Amino acid sequence: MDAEKKLNIAAGLVFVLILLIAVVPYRASLSTRATVVELGRIQNREEKFEQLIDALRDAETGQRGFLITAKDSYLEPYHVALGEIPDARGALLQMVQAQPQELAALEEIFRMVDLKLKDMAHMIEVRRAKGLAMAEPVIAVERGKEYMDALRQLIAVQQAHLANRRGELRQELERKSQDAFAVEVGATVANLLLLALLMVAMTRVLKARQATAALVQETANTLGRSAAEAERRNVQMEVSAEMLQALGSISSAAETSRIIASYCAKLLPGMSGTVYLYRSSRDLLEAQASWGGNSSSVEQLEPKDCWALQRGRAHATRNAGDLCCAHYAQQAVFPVGRLCIPLVTQGEVIGLIYFEGLAEDEASLKAQQQMLDRLTEQIALALSNVRLRETLRMQSIIDPLTGLFNRRYMDETLKRELGRTERKGLPLSLIVLDLDHFKRVNDTFGHDAGDLLLKSVANQVRDNIRGSDLACRFGGEELVLILPECDLATALERAERIRVAIASIDLLHAGQRRAAPTASFGVSQFPLHGADATALLKAADQALYRAKHSGRNRVVEAKP
Repeated sequence: MDAEKKLNIAAGLVFVLILLIAVVPYRASLSTRATVVELGRIQNREEKFEQLIDALRDAETGQRGFLITAKDSYLEPYHVALGEIPDARGALLQMVQAQPQELAALEEIFRMVDLKLKDMAHMIEVRRAKGLAMAEPVIAVERGKEYMDALRQLIAVQQAHLANRRGELRQELERKSQDAFAVEVGATVANLLLLALLMVAMTRVLKARQATAALVQETANTLGRSAAEAERRNVQMEVSAEMLQALGSISSAAETSRIIASYCAKLLPGMSGTVYLYRSSRDLLEAQASWGGNSSSVEQLEPKDCWALQRGRAHATRNAGDLCCAHYAQQAVFPVGRLCIPLVTQGEVIGLIYFEGLAEDEASLKAQQQMLDRLTEQIALALSNVRLRETLRMQSIIDPLTGLFNRRYMDETLKRELGRTERKGLPLSLIVLDLDHFKRVNDTFGHDAGDLLLKSVANQVRDNIRGSDLACRFGGEELVLILPECDLATALERAERIRVAIASIDLLHAGQRRAAPTASFGVSQFPLHGADATALLKAADQALYRAKHSGRNRVVEAKP
């Protein structure tokens, strides 16, 4: 075989390996994306299981209140939970409809849910029809507790399976990244070896051919650039996957700024930038995250200050003579490549990303802009998902009428605060207030007047408590205030201040001023009036009862 033929074969091998370096990251990207999607499905199933358990707990809470008081108002959480459970069941069924083994386990969970609901409905019917004395033997059997314990065990098994699967997927993601990296390194080493052999052969055979030597040098440069580009893309793919996973695990938009800035600094070394998001009023965009340390953009900007927002697409600036955005800081210098890309999700512009320090040559600039476009799309989608999760979270803990926290959130927070109070040896007080003659307002002026009154009372309560205090709507016209690190004397003073504030409400409804409302208060302190949440709440409720029977519109301290 002559020398030129050998050279042609070696050159062909180099070309094949270059193609391999280009193809492997792309295939790894597709596989990684599928793994990330499956991780999202697992997270959705875990959330639906939690929703199912939470709904049953809410139903138990409402049932327990009715069994004790025989008041239908306490069944509100029970009925709300009955409406939420079918949605959770339907979502879970849809997630596992193609998996017979998991479907069987899910049907067993649903069977236990139906037994639990049937047991609760039976106890409510017995209490309603025959009174507490006849209901107590049914309650004492604790069949509902047995169903709930069995249900928790079944769901715990499913959650354990999901946790194991999540771990396997993460290991698989890491293995795929390592495999892709290993293939790239091997291909690069093989390329370098073949290139070395190729250069030796060409040196021996073609010493006089300067043009061929130049071609070899160009091949070496291309190979080096290809290897560096492949490694850079691989790193970008790994960092992007980490960023999306981190953003997918949070539920608060406030946490996104730190994550985006941290990962953009890794993805875009040598560049700086800023992420802007619209305020709720949609009149200004505010800087949420910055990286690089040398961004020459401002902290706030109006939509008209950015050509990308006005034109609805990316806008690049490289020289002072180009069409420059007004949000560049006055000290901005040229020539420096700048790029603004709108953050768009589901057809809505939610913000803007400003990049500074673009590549100078046209080829690198084009590839860089494509990468920045993909990065911006990923960030926009992640921000949209975080906002959606935060909205759903707030809807689950906020009472829609008053804007106060709901009964479910109160139960969780009170237990948590009591644990913290007990550990630190600090006082905690509880205020239960109930509007006087609220039913009379609804019956006389209509429910819209009652709703207006509740909103006004909620506003007065918010204006007269500390930032660390928690105001909740317990049910109907009854509110509960949790006062951490607050002794009994201070709590009584605060309750009196709120009582006076409520009595001063100027209620204007249907063009007429209504009589000022009044409220009765019961105040208790941990651990003086109760060693746990149930006892503390009961003590304050009994004090409220005494306030009602002592003439209303007063604050009464619980009995030790």
